[in-house]
Amino acid sequence: MLKTVDILIGLTVVMLLASLIVTVLTQFVNGVWNTRGRHLLRGISDLLQQVGPGVDHAIASKIADAVLTHPVIRAVGGRHGDVIQRSELTKILLELAAGSGPQTLEKNARDCLIKALQSSGIPDPAAALQSVTNALLDLETNRPDLASSVRHNMALLQGANSAFVARVNAWFDQTIDRVSDRFTFTTRGITFVMGLLLAFVVQIDTPLLVNRLATDPQLRSALVQQAVNLDVQNHEFDKLSSDQRQQALNDRAVADLVSVPASISEWSSNWSKAGPHPNPTGVLLSAVLLSFGAPFWYNALKNLLQLRSVLAQKDDQQRAQRQNVTPASV
Repeated sequence: MLKTVDILIGLTVVMLLASLIVTVLTQFVNGVWNTRGRHLLRGISDLLQQVGPGVDHAIASKIADAVLTHPVIRAVGGRHGDVIQRSELTKILLELAAGSGPQTLEKNARDCLIKALQSSGIPDPAAALQSVTNALLDLETNRPDLASSVRHNMALLQGANSAFVARVNAWFDQTIDRVSDRFTFTTRGITFVMGLLLAFVVQIDTPLLVNRLATDPQLRSALVQQAVNLDVQNHEFDKLSSDQRQQALNDRAVADLVSVPASISEWSSNWSKAGPHPNPTGVLLSAVLLSFGAPFWYNALKNLLQLRSVLAQKDDQQRAQRQNVTPASV
């Protein structure tokens, strides 16, 4: 039983090391592709079609693009922002309709937005925006104890009290929830692809790794010792940044368990050489396991170490009992 737990601990250590690399790759792809900003763009576009009668998809996309590239909202490099508050969205829409801000809309998009506001109880967007500004100044003067977000929401309700603001408030939270769900689903897909790519590049074959751990007690013992050392330092580990965590775990990597081929020919020869070699099915299984993420494997490692400690204590007690038993007289 203890040997089985040690094999699982060794496998978990390797998966944890590889999962950290997968996490870095996933974050890099999300950053380059601006995944969250893309999903937020779609969510704001859907919201505008919901709250603005007569706003078609193309116009809603143009308005959403102007909102998420607003100087207050946009991300680094002028890309679509990935975070927006409800009050910010409403004020920027009023600003775009009034034509008084740094962002401008095409004539057809602005006319469509003005029409949607007028049909929802805001006949003059510029006047409504000024009323919101006055209400905000009054709240900051008379109610400085309120949080900034509360003051902005109250100013919108006082200065632009209309069906449009009510619809935005009613649908904003549900829209952001859908954006988060789509972003999570996309991130999981990217994580699996990155795990599959890493598993094939470094040829992580889970069944082959398990077999090697089962037949190599020294390697198994080394991995268990590394896992124990990592668990002893878990309080410090939780306080480290992601880069420091990756470096701390990479320092505990075991040679020859995973290796990056120096060339394509070397990588190809590993699949066809005699003796134990990576199997595509095992590599695919590794990719599935890597998609669980580093937090999963770190928690699994801590649980396995606790289980091993209990089993080791029982094993020691049983060994002591066997050694202290007096042989029966003949």
